[in-house]
Amino acid sequence: MSQALPHMQGVDRRNSQAAYARLLLPQRVKELSRRSAMRPVLDTAACWLLIASAWVAVAWQPVWWVVLPAFAVIGNRYYALFIIGHDALHRRLFERRKLNDRFADLFIFAPIGAITRLNNRNHLLHHAHLATDRDPDHHKYACFGKAGLAPLLGFLTGLTSVARSAANVFLRRKSDAKDMSSRDGYRLADVLILGAWQGGLIAGLTLAIGWWAYPVLWLAPVYVFAILADNLRSFCEHSHTEADHVADEHRLITYHSPALERCLVAPMSMNYHTAHHLWPTIPYYRLRQADTELIAAAGQGTDMVWRRSYVGYLWRYMRSLPIDGCDKPAHQAMPPAETLRRRAA
Repeated sequence: MSQALPHMQGVDRRNSQAAYARLLLPQRVKELSRRSAMRPVLDTAACWLLIASAWVAVAWQPVWWVVLPAFAVIGNRYYALFIIGHDALHRRLFERRKLNDRFADLFIFAPIGAITRLNNRNHLLHHAHLATDRDPDHHKYACFGKAGLAPLLGFLTGLTSVARSAANVFLRRKSDAKDMSSRDGYRLADVLILGAWQGGLIAGLTLAIGWWAYPVLWLAPVYVFAILADNLRSFCEHSHTEADHVADEHRLITYHSPALERCLVAPMSMNYHTAHHLWPTIPYYRLRQADTELIAAAGQGTDMVWRRSYVGYLWRYMRSLPIDGCDKPAHQAMPPAETLRRRAA
């Protein structure tokens, strides 16, 4: 699907996302946006049960053939938790904001040292400024810095990407002040929650398994199966095999990929990424339905993109290297008039 919708011919591309969002009636979006109080609770409990079971299995039999599958289960199920936490960043878990934030703090973000209300601005800015030079996640999916195999591998392994992403999330920038209202710092409750989780993980895993358990059965699997997997997902769900100033015009991409690939790269329905960007109020457990209705409403002519496989796209991207026009950031590569238009938007 690559052509513009017939009824959208001539629409300024910077307004196309808003136009696509109108493909579903406001009342239908409201219906799909209804929260289920029990769904995130049950999904969170299921993930932690599997993580705890993996730890128990290693404590019972600390041998490599138990450690390896436990490593994968721990990392992947934390990644699923991280996607649930993504809904918390949008305040979509529960009606009450305080309950939403505290639940996410206690059961999702504190284990990796984050607090919901302090660390959500990066993601909200990404939604507000998708595919512009004000998008803090633009470095994840831009072809600039990934126009050759070596820099692409550096990005995929986190060597050139994770530090920048972490800085965007945890460090405040003066330029964010006008976009976000939450400027307060850590509170006593935040410090106690963070300290309890980190202390509990270190002490519990060390006592139950050994000195190596915290780095090997928590830090490493979270890095490999959650941080790097999310890095890959973000890249695939917004990137194209073309120069950024062209690709920035159509960054809405969804994957209808095999079940195993979805489990590893985009758990909790995050593969339906176009629907999420169009209607961020819709919780993760209704994105599939939203995607189905979006396809029916959009028809065949649209510059939104549906792909079949993350791995397939990554292979296609690698085969396209080097990509022309990716030797400088998009706002430098595009014509000056286009740069001014985008910044004005």
